[in-house]
Amino acid sequence: MKKALLICFMFLVYAPLFAQSAADTIEVKKGFSPAFKYNGENLNLNQLLEITKSNPEAYKEMKIAKGKATMANVLGYAGGFLLGYPVGTAIGGGKPNWGLAGVGAGIIALALPFNASLTKHAQNAARIYNNGPTQTSLKPVDVKLGFTGNGLGLNLLF
Repeated sequence: MKKALLICFMFLVYAPLFAQSAADTIEVKKGFSPAFKYNGENLNLNQLLEITKSNPEAYKEMKIAKGKATMANVLGYAGGFLLGYPVGTAIGGGKPNWGLAGVGAGIIALALPFNASLTKHAQNAARIYNNGPTQTSLKPVDVKLGFTGNGLGLNLLF
């Protein structure tokens, strides 16, 4: 009897310790193109946008970051094409249009502030999300004692 009581006591004391969860954190690594990690896993902006939906302030900042990323990508691709086409022509032996390459370099230079703004807004979103209230993936369980189709019963809703 004492052993059974001791085992029950141990389960009651130690069971809540297994229910603890690690904090969900977003990390933003600076660089030419920022890298995003969530609990050690690499993610893209769309995935982070979904994660931050639970925190309205962080979600707003992440939406701004996504808009900046779109603009930086459009300008970067266009500038890269305009710069790369004359360089490819020169490598191929043709007569390159260096004015076109200059325009491409200028467009790439326009994309850099958007990229810096993207990183700044993503870091703000990560800071807001990480400092916000922690969300648990467990849903609350509702226990009701009442009448069921077969008589008196216990109803668990989760």
